[in-house]
Amino acid sequence: MFNNITNEKIYQQVIGQIQNMILEGKLKNGDKLMSERELSQKMGVSRTSIREALRVLETMGIIESRQGEGNFICNKIESSLIQPLSMMFTLNNGTYEDIIELRRIIELEAVKLAAIRGTEEEFEDLKIITQRLMENDEICDKAEIDKEIHYKITCMSKNFLIKSLYNISLSLLEDFIVNSRQKVVYYHEEDTINTQHKKICEAIIARDAESAYKYMKDHIDLIKFTMEKV
Repeated sequence: MFNNITNEKIYQQVIGQIQNMILEGKLKNGDKLMSERELSQKMGVSRTSIREALRVLETMGIIESRQGEGNFICNKIESSLIQPLSMMFTLNNGTYEDIIELRRIIELEAVKLAAIRGTEEEFEDLKIITQRLMENDEICDKAEIDKEIHYKITCMSKNFLIKSLYNISLSLLEDFIVNSRQKVVYYHEEDTINTQHKKICEAIIARDAESAYKYMKDHIDLIKFTMEKV
């Protein structure tokens, strides 16, 4: 399972072996790692090197340490990438155009896959979410329902990478969705954006992938047009 390590930067090689085991499918989400003592014996290195490697892997978000239980492969590795992405976006002077392009890449494909791969149970969930969006309820947070719809669609794509990329981008997209919704409501009234979401969801439920794609494209185009007014 593990190989003896004899070269320099031992802890980095420990990290490399654990990462390779994940990539090869030998370690999966939620799997518990051997104890520090067992890893030390298997790899032929000191427990200090093992401890340093585990500390780095935890910082990277690849493993999580549970008090009294041990170390486990993290179920949501993509969550550890959210903050670095936000920092990169800020440091590189990211703009709303970047986010719109990202949304096109992720959501236009996701919406077609959702129409093709969605289950009847998921369609029912989507219908309920849409009904909540269309209700005349001033207490209801429409922006939150808006985000819920977009997240549900990426989940329905049944594509782990699409869902993960969406989750990684969520810190950017959440604020953008709220801000862009406010601007669209200001310029075009709330019924406009709610109706667009309703059409997208109805097309998905009808398994009409092409119409779902068209309505999502119209939705993103409207957001782009509106943001350009600001």
